[in-house]
Amino acid sequence: MAIKPKNYETLYMVRPDLTSEELTKIQDKLESSIKNNEGEITRADKWADRDLAYAVKDYNKGTYYILEYSTLPPGVAQIEKHLGFHNTEVLRFITVDLSEQLAEEAKKSPQPQSNGGEG
Repeated sequence: MAIKPKNYETLYMVRPDLTSEELTKIQDKLESSIKNNEGEITRADKWADRDLAYAVKDYNKGTYYILEYSTLPPGVAQIEKHLGFHNTEVLRFITVDLSEQLAEEAKKSPQPQSNGGEG
């Protein structure tokens, strides 16, 4: 049985003083990791500039980016490897498997009651 791409979301925070060239370099590596693993990006947005509750690597502010995509599991490993490699530019990141999250939400939501075929 072939493995199918799954849906993921990665939120990453970069230094507030990151140049556009540095950001583009990071984002290009993320995009190539996804595409090389049979995936595609469904959303890639700047989310927010935020003051941090505590200093992270001597920064009190950070810029958040959100990336939603589908890829094979090795693609996620490559993305996290790239984000970790750029640890002077990327302050924090987290990846969530949306496939599992959607399945959990479906279990929790009330199912419509059938009327027994009457109507």
